[in-house]
Amino acid sequence: RRGTQDNKNLGPFFYQKNGAIENNGSPNISLSNCRALRQCNGSHWFSSLAALALALSQLKSRYCIRSRRRIVNLDQQLLYAIMSTSSTDSPPRYAHSPTTTMREHGDNNNNGSDPQSPSTEEQQHQLEHNGLITKSLPRKNCCTWKVATVFLFFVAGALVATWQMLPAEDIVAKYIPQFDEPAVVYSGPEAGMSDGSSSSSSGGNSKDDGEGGDGGMGIDTMPTDPSEDGSVVGAGRTVPSFMQCPEGGGLCCNGNAENCMLRVDQMLFGMVHNSMSSEEGDFTFGYNQKYELEKALIAGYRGLNLDVCNCGGVIQFCHNICDLGERYPEEVFSNTLEFLNEYSSEVVVLLFQASTETGPTVWNDLHSEMKNVDGFVDMTYTHTYGGEWPTMGDLVQQNKRIIVFYFNGGTCYEDGCPPTFNYFYNYAAETQYESASLADLENFEYSCAITRKPKENGLPPDFLVVNNFVTPPDEDASAEANSRTFLADRLTACGNMNRMRPNFVYLDFWSHGVTAELVQYANEQFAQQLGR
Repeated sequence: RRGTQDNKNLGPFFYQKNGAIENNGSPNISLSNCRALRQCNGSHWFSSLAALALALSQLKSRYCIRSRRRIVNLDQQLLYAIMSTSSTDSPPRYAHSPTTTMREHGDNNNNGSDPQSPSTEEQQHQLEHNGLITKSLPRKNCCTWKVATVFLFFVAGALVATWQMLPAEDIVAKYIPQFDEPAVVYSGPEAGMSDGSSSSSSGGNSKDDGEGGDGGMGIDTMPTDPSEDGSVVGAGRTVPSFMQCPEGGGLCCNGNAENCMLRVDQMLFGMVHNSMSSEEGDFTFGYNQKYELEKALIAGYRGLNLDVCNCGGVIQFCHNICDLGERYPEEVFSNTLEFLNEYSSEVVVLLFQASTETGPTVWNDLHSEMKNVDGFVDMTYTHTYGGEWPTMGDLVQQNKRIIVFYFNGGTCYEDGCPPTFNYFYNYAAETQYESASLADLENFEYSCAITRKPKENGLPPDFLVVNNFVTPPDEDASAEANSRTFLADRLTACGNMNRMRPNFVYLDFWSHGVTAELVQYANEQFAQQLGR
C-alpha cells in the first residue's frame, strides 16, 4: 500500500538517498540488484513479512544475481528484520547488506555507518542462533580435479580408438609429403628383365583372328619377373632394352619393327593413370605415380592419361583439386614433343579427362595450349569417325605420332571441337574402374564387366580398356597388380570375357612390375601370329 508523505506512515519499506525519501513510500524492492533492506516499520507487519520471507526463500537462488563481492541473501535480511521488529517496541533497527552501505546510497550525513545497526557478523550469528538460517557454503567450482581427470582420460581414450580404427600409418605414409631423398632413386623395375634381354614368342593360343575386335587374347610365354640384384636400370633414365629398335635401321614402331604392321586398334598400350599426379611432381594427396610422366615415356609407356582442370581461368593438369599439385599444359606438351623428336619411331596416345570438381573445361582452350608449342599440333593425327585406323608404320612415316582422345564432359566452341580431338567412348569399351582391392580385380565377373562404351546407336567399339588399379591409389597393391602373373591372367580373362583384344591397360605406380615389357611382348607375339 502507498502511505502518506509523513515519514512515519510511509509503509513497511523505504529507501533513503541523499537524505530524501524515494518512491513516496511505495514498496521498492529490487531483487535483481539485491539491494539492502533499509527499515521495517511496525510489528503489525510481522505476518506479511513472514509470508514474504517464505516466498523469497524459495526464489533466492533464481533472483539473487551473482556478484564479485560477497552478498547476503535477501531472505536473510528479511528474517533479521522480522526478528528485530517482533522482539522490541523500539524503533526498527537497520539491517544492512555488506554490499549496500549508506555510503553506496549516497548518505553523506553518517558517512555510510549507523551506530544502531548490528554488524554483518552479529546478524549472521543471531540468525544462526535462532535457527532461522544455516551457514551457506561458498559456491564450488565445477571443474574439480576429479572432473578434469575423467575428461583427460576420455580424450586419451578417444585418440587411441581413432588411431587404432583408422589406418593412420598408411595415411601418414601416403599423403604427407616426403622430403628426404631416397638412397635408391628407383626401387623397382621399369619392366625389364635381369639379363636385359626380351623374351621371344613360342607360338600362341590367341583367339584373335587378326581383325582387331573379334576374339580374345592369350599370352603363352611370359617375361620373367625382374631380379632383386639391382642390375635393372633406373626408372626413366635410359631406354630399356626391350624398347630399342634394331641397330641396322629400317622402319621401327614403339620399340619394335614388328609393331609397324599392326593397326592402332590392334596395339596394346600401357596407359599411365593420372600421369600428371606423382610424388616426384609434388602432388600433395593421393598421387597415382612415384615419378613424373616424362620418365614413364623413357621407361616404355606410350599412353598418358591427364586430368584437365580450370583453376580460376587457368588450364592445369591437376587431380580434381587446384593448388594441391599441378602440371601446366605447355610444359607437358613441350617435354612430350622433345621426347618424340628424339625418338622418331614412337607413337604416343594422350587421353584427356575433364575434371568435374573445378571450372568448366573447353577443349578448344586446351587445343590452344597445344598451339603454343611449336610443332606439336602438326604432329597430331586426325581420325575420321567410322574409318579404319592406320597402322603404326603409317603414323611413323607420316610423322603423325600423337593421338588425342577426351572424355568425361567438357564442351567445345559452337563451330565444333578441334579436328584432332576424338571422343573416347565413341571408340572404346571400358571395364570396371571402381575396384577397391586386389580381390575386386581378381573377381573377373566384376572387374572385367563393361561399364562405359559407345551409345546403342553408335558403331561397335574399336578398343577395349582394362583398368588395372585400385581406388584409392595403393602402391603395394599396384606392385602386385603390375606383376607378371597377375597382369597376364587379368588381360587374358578380360579379353576372353568380352571377346576383344585389350588395347589399353590403365595402371598406377608404373615404376613397379612388368607392365611395359609385357605390353611389348604381347604386341610382338600378336604381330608374329598375324605374320604366319
